[in-house]
Amino acid sequence: MEEKQKQTGIGVVSIIFGILGLIMYFIGLFFYSFVDNRLYGIIIGIIFGIIAVILGYLAKKQGDNYGTYGISLGILILIIGLFTFLLTTPAYVETGYST
Repeated sequence: MEEKQKQTGIGVVSIIFGILGLIMYFIGLFFYSFVDNRLYGIIIGIIFGIIAVILGYLAKKQGDNYGTYGISLGILILIIGLFTFLLTTPAYVETGYST
């Protein structure tokens, strides 16, 4: 006899936030590379990744197996997003003032 897996809405929402985070990351990476040198999309992707990890953890705690997918998507976004953020952030900022 098959056991039915417990499914809450939180696990599905964590997957949705993970997918939205990936989409925002790639949109932000495109605009950073070709249009403007701002990291807004990547930062929003990282925030969605954090939300996906938190909701995935809550879903996993309630016994929902979809929480695992949300956690893994969120961690993937956090790793690639923070890596990109650290590589593209300038080491210094020009203020225009001469000393």
